[in-house]
Amino acid sequence: MSGALQDRVVIVTGATKGIGRETARLLAREGAKVACTGRNRDDGAAVVAEIAAEGGTAIFIPHDIAREADWREVVRRTETELGGVYGVVNNAGAFFVKPLAETTEADFQDIYDINVQGAFLGVKLGFEAIARTGSPGAIVMVSSLMGQVGFPGATAYCATKGAVTGLTKTAALEGATMTPKVRVNSLHPGVIWTPMITGQFGDDQALQDAFAADTPLKIIGLPRYMADAILFLLGDDSAHVTGIELTVDGGRGAD
Repeated sequence: MSGALQDRVVIVTGATKGIGRETARLLAREGAKVACTGRNRDDGAAVVAEIAAEGGTAIFIPHDIAREADWREVVRRTETELGGVYGVVNNAGAFFVKPLAETTEADFQDIYDINVQGAFLGVKLGFEAIARTGSPGAIVMVSSLMGQVGFPGATAYCATKGAVTGLTKTAALEGATMTPKVRVNSLHPGVIWTPMITGQFGDDQALQDAFAADTPLKIIGLPRYMADAILFLLGDDSAHVTGIELTVDGGRGAD
């Protein structure tokens, strides 16, 4: 590891599984002090234990990302236990596939609260926390390929991830005028083999092979590919990068 984030404090939401878990572990290996947040305390404790076993520093904070009070407590504990916040990875999200005609108002509100309200609060409170450090920082918004293109049966998900994409660009422009400056970029995963996918479609090799075959690069997306991209967007190698949509999807969006 290069120590690209040595001693920088980063909050990672949805860090108990999938992309968030892999990201928290990679950032810690790169020297970051990681505040892992999520709803499942047992899974959170497991992630922190994995990071500690690899010589890293991390804490777990229970977190409902749709609640501002929870966000403020996450920031407070992070600052108290780890130090001033350098970066935020707004990764936590919800996903379901349901035809538009069958999507209820409650369905839409639930996914909106997590994917949009949670992302909005993460940027707002992230800006405040980074400003207190007096040093530049970075925020990564995990949107989706479906925040760039449509997908039949996923109207609510596409709508909310499209909102995250737009939120990112506006926040990037505002962050560029701040003192200190905050870079804000969005990551757009394609089909990534995580519990979000397996919970909807199942978990077997035949399904993995089918997704891979439907991807131009003919490989299934893995959480570590997303973690690598997030590390780039957080680190100094992307010092001149803000407001972009970084699509990491094996070429699915180009097809």
